[in-house]
Amino acid sequence: MQAIIQDSFDGIQDLKIKEVSDPLISPLSVMVKTTYTPVLPYDWRTESGKLRDIRPVKLPIIIGYGFAGMVQNVGGLRNKSLIGKKVIGASMSGSSSTIVDSRIPPLLFQVPDKVELSDAATIIGGADTALGIINKVNINSEDIVLITGASGGIGTYLIQLLKLRGSKVIAVGHSSNIDFLTTVGADVVIDYTNDINNQLLNNSDITRVIDAAGDVRILDEIHSIFPEISIISIALNYFDTNKFSFIQPNILLKNYMKLLNMLSTGELHAYIQDVFYFRDVIKAQTVSKDSHSQGRILLKWNN
Repeated sequence: MQAIIQDSFDGIQDLKIKEVSDPLISPLSVMVKTTYTPVLPYDWRTESGKLRDIRPVKLPIIIGYGFAGMVQNVGGLRNKSLIGKKVIGASMSGSSSTIVDSRIPPLLFQVPDKVELSDAATIIGGADTALGIINKVNINSEDIVLITGASGGIGTYLIQLLKLRGSKVIAVGHSSNIDFLTTVGADVVIDYTNDINNQLLNNSDITRVIDAAGDVRILDEIHSIFPEISIISIALNYFDTNKFSFIQPNILLKNYMKLLNMLSTGELHAYIQDVFYFRDVIKAQTVSKDSHSQGRILLKWNN
């Protein structure tokens, strides 16, 4: 099979497409033919060595975490009814390959018929993280929430999930994304390319700040206006704990099916910025890292 391999910590440009041995089926295997993998900051931060303290890896590795695809075969201890079904999941040993051997039953979820695999692929590292943040810090309908990185794969789900809870959402974004963020559901959009201080002062009733971008300049300005509010970040461990909290949100496994069902009923919408063929992974990661996002970028694994 083909896989995207990281064999150094030299960053995105050093990724390689290689032929590797097909996985051998085990009793716990679910063999998934990959259709999509999400491009995540987790990927390029690993590739540049920035996550070595929290994710020590022995190179070479197959990159990637989430996947979406079709089940081709199962081992003797797995449910045969999964064969031919659409699934999403997470692979701790890497997901960016033409076949994923999913051996941890709780990390595999069947996709409802009405949900496209491309949309489902945005759940891993997107909607799951957003829901995990909201639950962990107990945000409710009384909160007015400021979000940085609001137009990305996590931010677009944060906006939607917060609105479903009745919270008011103030999104921080690039000037090119003002209309997009309004479409997603933000009540107010702050353009960080203009005078952000005055815009923040005009929204002095903010009660919560969630950082999904890790932009130190913006965080400094937010803190200067709202020194009493602790900034919750999933992107950067920067300030002291009195004014800044870096968290790694967890989500209950049952909530994955809840999120998938919300996509099926139309309560949630998956925002996909672009889809690249997997051989264009360097371009895809570069665009995802450097552009003004409008949702998630995906890699496609079939023609």
